[in-house]
Amino acid sequence: MEIRIKSRIYLILFTVIIFSIIAYLTSLLSFLPESAKGLVYIAIILITGVLIVNLLSDIVELKSNLRNKQASNTVIFVTRLVGYIVVAAVALSSFKIGITSIILGGGFLGVVVGLAAQTSLSNFFSGIVLLFAKPFNIGDRVTLSTWQYGLIAPSYPPKFFSDDFLIPGYTGTVEKMTLAFTTIRLDSNIPIKIPNSIVLQAAIFVNNELYRSVKVRYEVPSSISPDNFMKKAKEELKKITFIKGVPEIFISETNFTNRSNIFSVKALCKSDSSDLPRSEIIKKLIDVNSYFEKKNKK
Repeated sequence: MEIRIKSRIYLILFTVIIFSIIAYLTSLLSFLPESAKGLVYIAIILITGVLIVNLLSDIVELKSNLRNKQASNTVIFVTRLVGYIVVAAVALSSFKIGITSIILGGGFLGVVVGLAAQTSLSNFFSGIVLLFAKPFNIGDRVTLSTWQYGLIAPSYPPKFFSDDFLIPGYTGTVEKMTLAFTTIRLDSNIPIKIPNSIVLQAAIFVNNELYRSVKVRYEVPSSISPDNFMKKAKEELKKITFIKGVPEIFISETNFTNRSNIFSVKALCKSDSSDLPRSEIIKKLIDVNSYFEKKNKK
């Protein structure tokens, strides 16, 4: 971060020097109309101002309290928003034209810019809405499900899969939110930057609950008594420390072709994901199944 701040300081100094030379040379060109010179000055103010605002936001990010990431992100967001507005106001005031012309010209220019930069403006205003609505905070573990970035669900039948259905989405921890993008670090440790307009219209699953319901399906031969299997499975599942209360076990389907019963287990587990609890539950069910198969062979 400090290296980035130093590099931006050098860039601003270099830019100021170059623009000062350009402004001086422009003032010497008497054949240029004042409007053309004004446009040059506005461009100089806008570019330099944006660089300074970005530098200030980096300094705020470096000096902000890292223990409260949500407050730090809000301060950085507001710093950039206010900074860009101030830069735009200074640039317009330096043009020295009447207020009526500014309103008329600004309205026409606003329509043109709005059509040309519809996506960028949508991300900008969506970021403001997300800042005040707060559907999630920095550090939250969320799942974003949206048709724009849809995932392809498995095409094989979910009978032998633990879930009856899949929710296509991207799961990770919210790291940062800027004027245009929200950064989420996926469970695979890969950061993904999603435009704010996409985030605003996505279905957001906030995975901050201490306990989550985990469902597992397991196929057992019909030769094993369902009542005996469920009783033994409950006894074994109670030994798992992260399961809260007594898990539910019931027959969800019967396969006459394979002569088997498919049991479903629903358990309230203390975990930030379903993968580890599902694995431990399946291992217990495998042990119970093996126990009765050995017993039947005797």
